[in-house]
Amino acid sequence: MPKGFHYGRTQTRAYTGEYHRIHACVFKNLIRVPLGTYSLRTEYLSDEHNKFVLKENENGIRYLTFTINEKPHRIALKYDNRSASNKLYITCPYCHKQRQSLYAIKNAYACRQCIGLHYACQSERPQERLMRRIRKLRGELWGYDWPEVNNMFEPASCWPKPKFMRWKTFDKKRNKIIELEEKYWPMATEQMEKTFNYIL
Repeated sequence: MPKGFHYGRTQTRAYTGEYHRIHACVFKNLIRVPLGTYSLRTEYLSDEHNKFVLKENENGIRYLTFTINEKPHRIALKYDNRSASNKLYITCPYCHKQRQSLYAIKNAYACRQCIGLHYACQSERPQERLMRRIRKLRGELWGYDWPEVNNMFEPASCWPKPKFMRWKTFDKKRNKIIELEEKYWPMATEQMEKTFNYIL
């Protein structure tokens, strides 16, 4: 069940988590290798989505050509020199904009905007978004392996201070979590009463 799914409603949005994506960092080694035919070797993709030909144009820009359903899809490899990180980007075959990742659909590769995909968090209720934030702050403070980090029925007010952390820093972070927990429960209670038609 997708994260953004709401009980009783028909899903009309397509989410990024439902499609396999390829990241720009996967192609970094192709900047210096000989031109020719290569493969991604990913079991989740078809042969047409895996195999590509590495070429280079007259300007020295390298690009990949995937032939999917007898139609070529050209993806250029470009470095962004505007920052010190000098990240590698891949271009979308449709809008030609630089992207960090592209999504594999039935007959193509394309970016999230061109396909019309949404992030699951865009369909979350306010209390679900707040719950995710609380869990994130808990994990940052006590560690994501803390036994009750995701248990919303366990308040964080009595949890111990992590070793070597200053009390002032700990109190500030814990008080923020407690404040969000106090804001979360009235919202969650109201939602449960509406969903189950039961007054808590």
